[in-house]
Amino acid sequence: MPTTTEQLPPSRTLPLRGLLVVVVSWFAGMAAMTLLIKPDAVVVFGPTDRIIPAIAAADGALLDAGRFQVSARMGAATAGRLYAAGAWLVWPIMARGCGRW
Repeated sequence: MPTTTEQLPPSRTLPLRGLLVVVVSWFAGMAAMTLLIKPDAVVVFGPTDRIIPAIAAADGALLDAGRFQVSARMGAATAGRLYAAGAWLVWPIMARGCGRW
């Protein structure tokens, strides 16, 4: 009766799974932080043709816009309203004096 044991090779997907968990946690944490702290300025990712009118309707000020991102100062707009307008992610701009803002 043979007594050899087969040893499975180490999983190469384990580090990739860990990296995926870290990235998803960071994205979700940034989005949740926007809902909790209500920042003065935000970066919004999503279709700009629906987000810009939502910012303008809430007396927000547009700072910068690209194809799928908008930077804006929040007026009466909340992250919830921006998500309702079709935003994929809403992240806070926290540091004053960072960049042009």
